[in-house]
Amino acid sequence: MGRILLIGGVGAGKTSLKQMLMNEAVNYRKTQMLNFSQTFIDCPGEYLEIPRYYHVLIDASHQVTEIWALQDATKQRTFYPPKFSKVFNKPVIGVITKTDLPKSSLEQAMSYLTYAGIKEPFYPISIITGEGIEPLRQRLEGLNER
Repeated sequence: MGRILLIGGVGAGKTSLKQMLMNEAVNYRKTQMLNFSQTFIDCPGEYLEIPRYYHVLIDASHQVTEIWALQDATKQRTFYPPKFSKVFNKPVIGVITKTDLPKSSLEQAMSYLTYAGIKEPFYPISIITGEGIEPLRQRLEGLNER
């Protein structure tokens, strides 16, 4: 069974994505520490935003099959350093969140993920409308079949 590490800045939608994929009620709650489940490791956004915590992300990556790097499409900046995905010895998948919001920029979010060394395809999603969730659900099911 595959497990996924969810990384991204504060408010990027990591917990909401996890809740939606696990068919749980989607409600915002601030993740305070690494949250382990059978399917996901959900990280606080500060672990990406504060470089001295990178080692926690790298260490957690040894327990997963894939890393899903979330980028909020409404953000005018990224917290991913250049080529950050290269520190992981696992596939890193780019997920673009909040694509339904008026201030979202899919192109900007894609450039941030590319800057982080993540290769296309990217997965643009909306937790509110459910748009783009099905390909991630299928990917998750594929990992669980291994």
